[in-house]
Amino acid sequence: MPQRLSFLGTNISYEEARVVILGVPLERTTSWRGGQAQGPNAIRSASDSVEFFSAIFRKDVRDARICDLGDLDPYRSLEEVLAEEEAEVERILRDGKVPVVLGGEHTVLIPAVRAARKFGALQVLALDAHSDLREEYLGLKVCHATALRRAWELVDNLVVVGARSFFGADLDEPCFATPVEFPKKLRPDLPLWLSVDLDFLDPSLCPGVTNPEPGGLLWADFLGVLRELQRFCVIGMDLVELAPSLDPSGVSAVCAAKILIEAIAALWT
Repeated sequence: MPQRLSFLGTNISYEEARVVILGVPLERTTSWRGGQAQGPNAIRSASDSVEFFSAIFRKDVRDARICDLGDLDPYRSLEEVLAEEEAEVERILRDGKVPVVLGGEHTVLIPAVRAARKFGALQVLALDAHSDLREEYLGLKVCHATALRRAWELVDNLVVVGARSFFGADLDEPCFATPVEFPKKLRPDLPLWLSVDLDFLDPSLCPGVTNPEPGGLLWADFLGVLRELQRFCVIGMDLVELAPSLDPSGVSAVCAAKILIEAIAALWT
């Protein structure tokens, strides 16, 4: 039997861990290109190619005591998968740990926010090329194109950075911000969930995503976001929409792994 992959090859027990990774390889409401179900393991595999040490934040992420729980079973109804994810994220938070959800499609944000909201007030910072604020899409109220709308209904504040694709009615919503101005829209008194859709980056950096959009953020912009977030209480994150089959070079998976390493170094080490 092949050995189960884990992020950075970690074998820290759940009891010892501070950061807990949960894979949710959900690929159910895809509207164009697919491949997100392979995202979690592609990130784990790519993590073998990067160092534990962040030169930017001068931290060794092993100090965060990372536990990888593996993946939820995606071969069930959408409702069952999302319900189990919600229960797992709630358990991780209740145990005083930091949940990191690896998708899969952006829909996985919704149960994570539901779980976090049970512990009190909450805000979400989303890095995303798309507004994802539709009321419904292709007849679905819960899907990748409505993820931020459903999250906004649950939380006390939503800020979206990197959006450059809109369906029209959402263009003037107050939640959108630039990488420079977004800290002013966040509330310093509220815990924060960080949601990272990889298409927030320019496709030249991360082409292996389901819905690439030209004109995205650069790596320096992302590091700037992390530096600003060090002033806030970030309680968890999701990292979604990697489609490794769309990037045979493997660069996108490495980029995703590096995003997670820098986030852990900046926020939880």
